[in-house]
Amino acid sequence: MFSDLRLSARTLVKSPLFCVVAIVTLGLGIGVNTAMFSIINGILWRGLPFPEQERIVAAVGRNEAQPRDRFGMSWAEFEDFRRGQRSFVDVAAYEDRTTTLSGPGGDPERISGTAMSAAGMTMLPGPLAHGRWFTAEDDKPGAPGAIVLSHALWTNRFKADPAIVGQSIKVNSEWTTVVGVAAEGFRFPDDGGAFVPLRDLRLKDKRDERALTVFGRLKPGVTLVQANAELAAFGAQLAKDHADTNRGITFGAQTLFARFSGDEDRQLFGVMLGAVLLVMLIACANVGNLLLARSSVREKELAVRAALGAGRARVVRLLLTEAMLLSVAGAVLGCGVAAGSLALFRRAVVDAHPPYWMHFDLDAAALLYAIGLAGASCLLAGLYPAWRHSRPDLNSVLKDAGRGSTSAGVGRFARMMIVGEVALSCLLLVLSGLTIRSVIQTQSLPMGFTSAGVYSGRVALLDREFDDVAKQKQFFARLIERLRERPEIADFTISDMQPTWDNSQPILIEGRAPEPDGKPPLASSVKSVAPHFFSTLGIGLLQGRDFTDADAPEATRVAIVNTAFGQKYWPNQSAIGRRFRLGAGKPGEDEHWLTVVGVVTPIMEGRFNSQPGPQAYVPFTQASDVRRMTVMAKARGGDAAALAPVLRRTVRSLNDDLPIYFAQTLDQMLEEARFSKRIIAWIFGVFGAVALVLAGVGLYGVMSYSVAQRTSEIGVRVALGATPRDVLGLVLRQSGWQVGLGLALGIGVSFFAGQLMAGFLYAVSPRDPGTFIGTVLALGSAGVFATLVPALRALRVNPVVALRNE
Repeated sequence: MFSDLRLSARTLVKSPLFCVVAIVTLGLGIGVNTAMFSIINGILWRGLPFPEQERIVAAVGRNEAQPRDRFGMSWAEFEDFRRGQRSFVDVAAYEDRTTTLSGPGGDPERISGTAMSAAGMTMLPGPLAHGRWFTAEDDKPGAPGAIVLSHALWTNRFKADPAIVGQSIKVNSEWTTVVGVAAEGFRFPDDGGAFVPLRDLRLKDKRDERALTVFGRLKPGVTLVQANAELAAFGAQLAKDHADTNRGITFGAQTLFARFSGDEDRQLFGVMLGAVLLVMLIACANVGNLLLARSSVREKELAVRAALGAGRARVVRLLLTEAMLLSVAGAVLGCGVAAGSLALFRRAVVDAHPPYWMHFDLDAAALLYAIGLAGASCLLAGLYPAWRHSRPDLNSVLKDAGRGSTSAGVGRFARMMIVGEVALSCLLLVLSGLTIRSVIQTQSLPMGFTSAGVYSGRVALLDREFDDVAKQKQFFARLIERLRERPEIADFTISDMQPTWDNSQPILIEGRAPEPDGKPPLASSVKSVAPHFFSTLGIGLLQGRDFTDADAPEATRVAIVNTAFGQKYWPNQSAIGRRFRLGAGKPGEDEHWLTVVGVVTPIMEGRFNSQPGPQAYVPFTQASDVRRMTVMAKARGGDAAALAPVLRRTVRSLNDDLPIYFAQTLDQMLEEARFSKRIIAWIFGVFGAVALVLAGVGLYGVMSYSVAQRTSEIGVRVALGATPRDVLGLVLRQSGWQVGLGLALGIGVSFFAGQLMAGFLYAVSPRDPGTFIGTVLALGSAGVFATLVPALRALRVNPVVALRNE
């Protein structure tokens, strides 16, 4: 074995250009595959950093009328399940919750956090740097406030002072004792800055506010299937006992980790992994062709070895050893490519704040994957060439040695490999092109509002000071008065959410019966806004009027809808004067009918992957909950960022404990919203570029080898009167049919494979003609350039020299 390694290494060193091309080709293939594996592993496969995390199971609720939506439990449902469940050692619940810190340590600050029941961290468990987690006593209603700080918050706000444990800070305007500091890096469930006990009594009486993620650790011997059956039975019982809030609501079980990834995410990453494996196949085909050509050139050497007694297995082992050395070198280079790619990826996503348990590193699993790819590439690229040339015909080899010819079978196989490469490259380029075109569409699509010069920030009122809706509305009315006095602000408004946030709610249309059970209810996105919302954002008012100060709480309830709302629910009629109400007609819902007083143009919401649907706006003065509102102000001078201190000072002039959070320009908000699509397009773009380069290199190699093998034939043709145009046509025709056949196969497969991307595309058909034409042109051009150098070399063939060699 060691003799084979030494001999193979010496043989490869004698062909440095061949080695460099083969190693770089395999390095690119292994590198992009290993990087993609590390990304997918970090997001979907590695799991949560807890012992036996696969036995930590979450309850998942679904609505039969909207089966794609997932949600948790309400407080009351959690309490019911905790009392009667039998599958879990214990159950806990948490809720994502923003928290206002004020008092010692700095200015008021709104931080993302987690409200967790006491059993939660005991069950996981969460590591601590100082202090303790909550106890059952901390969970009881009326217990003194307690908080556990994240390591980052402790370091940045409290200067990593361990003495802060045991001291009191103001949390939501309530003096609260710091009982612990989480270990560095722990921010469950994703990027929380603090942890507080889950003892919010406000949610107890609202069975349909399912904001809690309920989870538990399975008892020994209990399976996920059994837990799922118990939750299903629990949901069915609730539907009987509380039909008004639970009709059509079902519950099931899945691992807590699976709770963080949707079916669409898994489907998308499955497509991406398949795409990057195609890159690996293209690389293997390239190296296989190189090895096949190299073995053909060495036929005389291999025949001599056979004549001296080397058996077929011995020759195969020798040639596979050479392929193995190339694969190992390619894997080493690939690990370097992967490490660099992952560093770029981490830098790109750092502002997106991925969950703390997502790591994109070249870890042991990634290295094993790279080793596996190296082994697979050795067999895929090296096995056929080794087997094909392991038993040469000595007479034929010696007879043809002078001419340097090779068998027709070898040439046929190499050409078929090129056809396959072009087809795979075509498929990759189509998928890449569709994704990139979709992102370009989302970047350039009309949002329906103007973001330039607008700064936004969110204000959350504290429950202890603003415990009823009247006080909340009074505060924001005073804030509006203060903002009117600011000379830096040209126009402004407030809303319960950012313009692109989708807040779909069920509605009822006057004169139209509710949808039957089992069918999705009529729905619309609903926002609570102040006057000047439409003028501040440049949204066109097509009919009717804007909201005014006269739309007070006691006045007639009014609404403004977009054109899609009117077209869907009152087709071919004017929406002005029509009425609808929020909710699905269940007991306890707001029964006020809203009269439409205006119609506006639609705006983009959600994931920007579909046309805007029905949208409705109501005056915030007539809304039932305005504890959290977003201020949007247009700068008089056009510099939106200059309004940051203005908004901050204005809010604090009304209440010194209130910070502005989620503060950014609307342009920045839109960039963040489009970020994930840009990353996906960037990744597919890399796949496509690598595939195009590999296909071009592969075609160049095969055509160069073909020209070299046909030197004598070309010389004869020239001697018999062939013109340069004839020689050029001979070479171009040979490459042309390979590229043409590969494109035909690739386009045919892409025509159907594009449907896999349909759910991720916006305003681009999976069979977009522009993408298909661009792919054909790109691969056709690559084929021409890859053939041009060998073709020009053929023109320089000296017929005298060629005939003498013949």
